[in-house]
Amino acid sequence: MNNESTVNFGRKQSHRKIGLAAVVIVLVVIAAMFLIKNLQKPASSGLTLVRFRLQWTPQAQFAGYLVAKELSYYKEQGLDVEIRPAGPDLKPQNTIAAGSDDLAVGVSNLIVASRSSGVPLKIIAQIFQDSANRYILKKENAIKSLKDLRGKKVGIWMGGDEAEFVAMLKSAGMTLDDVKVVPEGFSVAPFLNDDYVLSMVTTYNELNQIRDQDLTDDKLQIITPRDYNVAIVGDALFTSEKYLKENRAVAQKFLDASLKGWKYCAENPDKAVDIVLKFDKSLKRNDQVKQLKEVMLLVLSGQAKSRGIGYMDRNFYVTAERVLFDSGQISKRVDPSAVFDDSLWQKVPEADKLLENK
Repeated sequence: MNNESTVNFGRKQSHRKIGLAAVVIVLVVIAAMFLIKNLQKPASSGLTLVRFRLQWTPQAQFAGYLVAKELSYYKEQGLDVEIRPAGPDLKPQNTIAAGSDDLAVGVSNLIVASRSSGVPLKIIAQIFQDSANRYILKKENAIKSLKDLRGKKVGIWMGGDEAEFVAMLKSAGMTLDDVKVVPEGFSVAPFLNDDYVLSMVTTYNELNQIRDQDLTDDKLQIITPRDYNVAIVGDALFTSEKYLKENRAVAQKFLDASLKGWKYCAENPDKAVDIVLKFDKSLKRNDQVKQLKEVMLLVLSGQAKSRGIGYMDRNFYVTAERVLFDSGQISKRVDPSAVFDDSLWQKVPEADKLLENK
């Protein structure tokens, strides 16, 4: 699963709508995990165990946490952080709801959708300040407006990931029925082979793979959801309201150390990649260098440079909630202010979240 030429590491969270059936599944998982909760291995002597779930397998997308682990930032806070990988069949929002994990990485729309279904998850830091998604076409297939896609094949990740694209089409008076959707897999080959004219990609993974095939940016038309005011901000740190209430001091320490790790990545990218490679020796250095570069653009975009890494803007979640509701991903409205809690982030020392050279 570590061949980056074909596999999307980190993007394949299938942000599905959490309807009644999904809620039932979550409740079943909660019941099962209740028994497991007391079987967790004890933390190292004198340290508090934190079970931390990634959104995918270790890679540069999660460099800040890997750095914090390797450089003992967590240990200095009195924490024994167990970094756990995820995958297509393991959803962090479910493990957090079940109580089998304490904190996790996830995209903001997962938290909005969960809250819409009555699962009280809470974001405590917004690591990515923009959507990681882009929608690309080869220059010869470039469009002047989204209406030019009518009747054409488009490669989109479904199961919830399509929310931004649905909202973009809506701005042009269109729906998914106006295009021919081809559900994307883990490979960029179909786009390269012209199986569809438009492909949904992430900036830090598939877009890099496509550039490596001599399709540089001047040979592409790159459409960003931000231009349509439908960008759903990417990776966030989240937990359950229950865990936050009962373990607030631990969550604070974890956040302090994690943001310090991300700051280190911004200031020492080459060394950060060295650390990432320690967690998975099968990764290719050149791929991880490029991935971290794109990840840090997401981490440091917007107001993060001036306010600090992990900054949360209520408007992020206003947009996510609107896009999910308009695209039919949620049926019950959510108060955007309930999606996040920035009180811990406010207490993180500025030295650990602000770059020295802004």
